[in-house]
Amino acid sequence: MLGIYARRSAVVAATTALAATSVLLTTPTAQAAMPTPVSAATARTYLGQLTVAAEGSSSGYSRDKFPHWITQSGTCNTREVVLKRDGTNVQQDASCAAVSGSWYSPYDGATWSAASDVDIDHMVPLAEAWRSGASSWTNAQRQSFANDLTRPQL
Repeated sequence: MLGIYARRSAVVAATTALAATSVLLTTPTAQAAMPTPVSAATARTYLGQLTVAAEGSSSGYSRDKFPHWITQSGTCNTREVVLKRDGTNVQQDASCAAVSGSWYSPYDGATWSAASDVDIDHMVPLAEAWRSGASSWTNAQRQSFANDLTRPQL
């Protein structure tokens, strides 16, 4: 999603729930549509499996420890897939770069017409994920998390 900010408790819960699943070890596949949020019952099940713990330290955090915008298909990286998925009338060049289209943010009502002006945000910010347990993940797990197109993370 574009320009999203979440409450800290929701962020911690979501990060922990994602960390608890083994699917983080798999490489995500590109999608044409936004992932459907889980049902309320599934969300309650995930939340019921959480262990509340003190937040960890930011010590050692670097965005570079979350390899992001990896190749998803052909020449398209994660950012380009999200731009195409979330935009309207998006046209891409041969290298998959968005050369035209528009992107609307339901959070602030703004619309952009240049892909370079659009930030692709993580629902759970990478620094929050680090403090919530990603500091102990493998590089492959952090890469999977940072490029997750199967859950509503981007």
